[in-house]
Amino acid sequence: MKTTLKILLFAAVLAVMTGCSAQKRAERHVRKAVALCPEMVQTKAHVIDTVLTVRPWTDCAKLPVPKAGETLYAATDHGTVMVKLHPVDSSLCVGFISVAQQVRYQDTLSYAQVVVTTEPGKAKPASTAWAWIGCVLIGIVIGIVALFVVALKIKIVE
Repeated sequence: MKTTLKILLFAAVLAVMTGCSAQKRAERHVRKAVALCPEMVQTKAHVIDTVLTVRPWTDCAKLPVPKAGETLYAATDHGTVMVKLHPVDSSLCVGFISVAQQVRYQDTLSYAQVVVTTEPGKAKPASTAWAWIGCVLIGIVIGIVALFVVALKIKIVE
């Protein structure tokens, strides 16, 4: 009798300890709720709008010119082009000084969200259900402890 009771107690403890995690249980309940009521799922979109700044860059080249000239500056959308004639060695210096450029990145992420609407004055039935489940579990634990105490106190006379 003692051995059977110990094995039963050990089996009960193993069954309680090997239960699934709370997160998996919650995911299963959400999947079941969505299967029963698909209009709970709403597709939401999150817009990403980012502006990045690119560092400016400078470049220069030197070319010979057959006749003398002057220094020229030409402004563009992306910077300034500079052309200068060196009178000493008759070479042409061409340069570009850029301004900081902005790059815009836009994207939209779509995801599904479960939305549950409740009325503010209405009590949540889930809280009372969890209270009942808690009471039942506490009763089971008290019962197992009482059986364990009785099993330890009992003396079998043959």
